Amino acid sequence: MPLKHIKPGINFYGKLFLLSLVFFMVFSCTPEKKFAKQFVYKTPKRYALVIPPDFIYKYNRNEWLLDSLDKNLTEEEKDSLLWEMSRLVKNIDDSTYLRNFRKGYEYRLADYGFDIFTPAFTGVFMQKDSNAYIINIPQIELEETTYPYKDETIFNGYTYFHLHYLNALDVSTWFEINELNDTTSKQPTVLYAGDILTDLLESEFKYDDKTDQLKYFYKIDTLEVKDVYNLAVTLGKRYAEYTFDYLMNSYIMKNKEKGDTLTYYWHYDLERNKFYPIWDEEERLIPVEE
Repeated sequence: MPLKHIKPGINFYGKLFLLSLVFFMVFSCTPEKKFAKQFVYKTPKRYALVIPPDFIYKYNRNEWLLDSLDKNLTEEEKDSLLWEMSRLVKNIDDSTYLRNFRKGYEYRLADYGFDIFTPAFTGVFMQKDSNAYIINIPQIELEETTYPYKDETIFNGYTYFHLHYLNALDVSTWFEINELNDTTSKQPTVLYAGDILTDLLESEFKYDDKTDQLKYFYKIDTLEVKDVYNLAVTLGKRYAEYTFDYLMNSYIMKNKEKGDTLTYYWHYDLERNKFYPIWDEEERLIPVEE
């Protein structure tokens, strides 16, 4: 049966306008958003002491590489072999990754109005009496792995797919954030963020009229160490935004009525100067349950 194009009438546009108006009013008038604006606009200056890790934990999780080897290998022997057989992690320089991560993280925090202090200037930082935060990054893990990806399409009622096993790097980063001179918190809050970097896949399903066949074309740009270093800068910037959102939402919670919870987790878009809720938990720092 052919598809029909339905032209919406005036009633449709009227309903759409009303829904948009209600959506705007709900999110523009909430007390949470008002507190978010207070945090962004009414604080003259913020300070952050950023403490990076000394090294990175790196693992090769592609245990399938050992399938053809002696089954009686010890765990130490397996780990050693996996390390030698890795494409990425054994060639990643900790100092380069951390330098790039810090560059992205600290520069982006500065965009949000923070003065950044390194551990060498801890004494100067400790003299600040307000709006100062200690941001410790105790651990970063890079895990080389394989990411199965099913590229599929539906054609003439049938599902066609091609399964790829892409090279991947699973990145885990932990944060401990505490406000200086905050007497209400006994210990820093531990937070987590995770991302994955894979081969770049470009693909297309294309119908061939001459052969009456559906053909599949693809190109893979293999993940390299230089891509990981570029990722470090990107993640640094992204996690700086997550950090600002976390501090903003913490401020909202402190100013809400006692016993209240957050109705929405708010994000501040610096470039557009907009506030809106975050629905996806992966787009923010996640508290680690003790």
